[in-house]
Amino acid sequence: MLPKPPALRLLLTCLIFLLFTNLALADHIHHLWYNNSTWQDVDLTVLTGGGISYGAGIAAFYTTPNQQLHVYYSDTNNHMHQLYYNNTSWSDQDLTALTGGPAVLVGAISAFNIGNLQYIFYLGVDQHVHEISYIDNWSDQDITVLGNGVLGNPVILAFPTKPNNQFHVYYQDSNAHDMHQLYFNGTSWSDADLTTLTGAYCPGGQWWAGLAPGNLQHILCAGYGPQVPGSFDMLHIYYNNSVWTYEDLAEDGGLGLPAYPDSGVAVFRAGFQGEVYGPTIDGHMQDYTRFSNGEWGDADLTADIGAPTKTYGGIAAFPTTPNNQFHIFYASDNDIYELYNNGTSWTVDNLGGGQADYYADITGFAIGNLQHVFYFDTNN
Repeated sequence: MLPKPPALRLLLTCLIFLLFTNLALADHIHHLWYNNSTWQDVDLTVLTGGGISYGAGIAAFYTTPNQQLHVYYSDTNNHMHQLYYNNTSWSDQDLTALTGGPAVLVGAISAFNIGNLQYIFYLGVDQHVHEISYIDNWSDQDITVLGNGVLGNPVILAFPTKPNNQFHVYYQDSNAHDMHQLYFNGTSWSDADLTTLTGAYCPGGQWWAGLAPGNLQHILCAGYGPQVPGSFDMLHIYYNNSVWTYEDLAEDGGLGLPAYPDSGVAVFRAGFQGEVYGPTIDGHMQDYTRFSNGEWGDADLTADIGAPTKTYGGIAAFPTTPNNQFHIFYASDNDIYELYNNGTSWTVDNLGGGQADYYADITGFAIGNLQHVFYFDTNN
């Protein structure tokens, strides 16, 4: 584990900010969706008049029972925006203006819903983790203060556990660069240093992914474990309902090459198995599968089916039901590609779209087999 000295904290934050502001100065939000027949693409920024973005963090979900679509991102004024579809039309809201919360530090957004209750987590320019929530109205609260947390870098991952509806927010300490969890037990927030608990360390980037089957929490990220110093691999950091621990998929499981630094990672659960996707150091897209017996398997989708290579930038992945197919989405050569498994074999499709920002984040979800993907586009 190689923590960086405190003197580099501000420099790192500034470099991350400059990286995004120079790579994508005027990105629009695009909605690419499959209507059970064909793929379609629309520029939501033009449609709604919403703010343009630096092309960093994005989050989206589908609320029920009102059946609305919601997309969250920060604009070039570092305000948090919501684009939402009310079943008739798309609209834009400036949530920073509505709540009076701080400006958003570029690159750190994660969100989830419980029914129609909406929760968005981000890192403010104060380097505190904030929660914007919609229950009866929109409000902002500083959960770093509430949980006695530490100053953070722009890395955020959040999800609830069921059926207790407790909240878990994972972020990176700006001083030691450890992974921390801010945890809400239904009454109060608290903070824990997961790197201290497990020895696993996931540096840099904003690319962490995770999920919770029940109260069993799983985080996937590229990083270092204490067993093999200096080996940068795909790590599985997890809570087994008793303690936090980790496994190194390359070193412990013998799966694949080392991971690509600051690369995207995506994960979802399908039945009793877990699906994890991310590029290895050669840029090949890797499919890691955790089976119900706890064993891992892997496949090199670039070598096996000619999947486009991927280095920097986000990855989105989800299953569709009831057909039980798997779908992966990412930008390569400024096009959006879909890799999908029909239950028997993988196929690659170039979905085109606009001029996708290769370095930016991407997100999506499925409603049955109706697929929705949201990405940043640079062709304005």
